[in-house]
Amino acid sequence: MDNLKTIEGKVKSVLQKNVDARDDDMVLYLALCNLYLKDAGTMPLAEIMTRHKELGLPSFESVGRTRRKLQERHPELLGNVRRQRIRAAGEKAYRKYAKES
Repeated sequence: MDNLKTIEGKVKSVLQKNVDARDDDMVLYLALCNLYLKDAGTMPLAEIMTRHKELGLPSFESVGRTRRKLQERHPELLGNVRRQRIRAAGEKAYRKYAKES
């Protein structure tokens, strides 16, 4: 639980400072990796993704869930309106897909 609270604090900090990270989970994850690990941006993606636990990085999915939770509680951290509409449409399409499966 403490680890999740640490992730939440760091994700919130990135979202407050980096407007692009509000709209793109990949940008958010890279910024977060750079907070946890110096020079993470210079490491091969495969190394980060396969060794994230060993490197002390949070999982990509945890970061995305944390972003959604924070944006729900703090509307000022939402991305631009166009991106919000795209996400809403994607969520609607996914729900339809999930019900059909």
